Order: sequence, then structure tokens, then C-alpha cells
Amino acid sequence: MQRTITVLEILIPIFAAIALGMLARRRNSISREGVMGMQQYVMQFGLPCVLFNSCLGANLGAQALTSMALVLPMMLISVLWAFRVRKTQFPYHNLPQLFAAQESGMLGIPLYMTLFGSAQAYRMGALDMAQSLVCISTIALLTASAGENTRITGILKQIASSPLLILSLLGLALNLTGFKAWLESAGILSLFTETAGFIAQPVSAAILFAVGYNFSLGSGNRSHIFRIAAIHFIYFAVFGLLIQLVLFLLPDVEAETRWAILIYTTLPASFLSLGLGRNEEEYEMAAGVCSLLTAVSLAIFCVIAVIVN
Repeated sequence: MQRTITVLEILIPIFAAIALGMLARRRNSISREGVMGMQQYVMQFGLPCVLFNSCLGANLGAQALTSMALVLPMMLISVLWAFRVRKTQFPYHNLPQLFAAQESGMLGIPLYMTLFGSAQAYRMGALDMAQSLVCISTIALLTASAGENTRITGILKQIASSPLLILSLLGLALNLTGFKAWLESAGILSLFTETAGFIAQPVSAAILFAVGYNFSLGSGNRSHIFRIAAIHFIYFAVFGLLIQLVLFLLPDVEAETRWAILIYTTLPASFLSLGLGRNEEEYEMAAGVCSLLTAVSLAIFCVIAVIVN
């Protein structure tokens, strides 16, 4: 009975936040702009603070670095495939972004934190950083074909100015240089960690609320939506299995690393793909694929929560 209660304590708040988002959209009590503002708060302030605290206490070993090294080429393969089939099978400008990144920032890290706590968030954050080069380069290429500038200096500037990357690297720098130990011995480390923790408090609830608000299976080509979602799910399932096999060959791989990979590979495609559509049809396609994959991801997460607890 206690195990059931523990699992419900994890799952009920998640689905309650999603349901409230769906209700808010149905009643039009919050505008889309308002929800976008919530998402911007999370991505610009809340989530970077989560990763700062997590990286500050991280212990990145060979297993985490191996996972990161495997993520980058697998994401590159998927996005190159998407660019190719965009010309023949699925004529959507924003299709490559659906295969350039998993939604680890706005969904994966909050879900992972729910099971393993914010101190372990760096494991998912490391995977997010590994995919960032492919993700940001794809965004640059897609905006270029829409008439925007994508010089290499612009791409590098976008990467370097990411709050997620900046605070993650800052936390790691303080950790690895020993400056964290000095701050702790001086008795002032908590001033930084408590402040970051306070700013990060609404992250999970805000993102899950936005997930519910934006949930839609689209009104356009449903067959394309289901086919793209199925291809995405199968590809990343195989991708995840390959990484798990590699980690199996490494000694003393921690369970939290394996769970991070599993959750990462079952996540939906990047929500940023919606904004890269050039018309309503492409927006609806991306919204439908992301929503369908989100539903599948949450169903799998429920199973993981039962196993972990």
C-alpha cells in the first residue's frame, strides 16, 4: 500500500498540472502569450538555476561522458535523415527540428527530477548539452532558408549565450576547480544554492502546465502526424537500446545514468519545432507529433515510476 501511495505522490501532481493547463486553454483563462511567458521564465531563469545547483554537486564519470559522446552522432544521423526525407515523403519545413533534439529541457529534466531529485538533474542536463550543437545548428539552418542570417559566428553566439549552457558550465567550473569547497568552508555556499533553488521552484509545475495547454493532435494531415511520431519513437527506442548496450560494457555504471538514458530516449521531439513552421499546417503537424509523443512519454514514465519506487 505504501508503495502505491509513493507512486501516486509522484504521478498525481504531474497529471494535475497537465490537466490544469488543458482546462486553462479550454476556458481561455490564460492566453497563449501568457503560457509562452511561463516557458520563457523556465528556460531563461528557472531551469538554468536547476542545472547550476546540479552541476555544482555533480560527479561526472566515464559513463556520463560516454552517454554524451553517443548522443551527438545519433542526433546528427536522425537530423540528416529528416533533411533528406523532407524533400520526398514529408514536405514540412520544420521536420528536421523534430529529429534534432529531444525535449529534455522543458520536460525531461522536470520528470527526471521528480524521480531522482534535483541533485541528479545534471545527468539529464549533460544529455541536453550533448544534443545542443545539433539542435542549435538545425534551428540556424531552418531560419536561414526562411531568409534569416546563419553565419557560423551567429550559430556560435547562440550556443555561447544560452543560459542553460552558461550556468551548467559555471556550476561545473566551481565544482571541478575546488572553488565550491572554498565557498563551503567559508560558510557562504548556501547563499548561492538556496537562491538558485528558490528561483527554480516553479520549473516542473510551469512546464507541465504548458504541456497540457499546448496539447493538440492537430487538424491537418493526421496520417503524417502518426507516421512521423511512429518513426521518431522507433528510432529513439533503438538509439536508447544501443546506448544501454554500450553502458553495459562499462564497469560500475550507476542506475541513475541508465534511467536518464531511458527517459531521454522516450521523450517527445523538441517543442521548438512548432515555432519553426512557416504556416499553420506545419505548426499543426509539429504540435500533433509533439503532443502524441508526449502522451506516449508520460505513459512510459508512469511505468518507470512504478519500477523505480
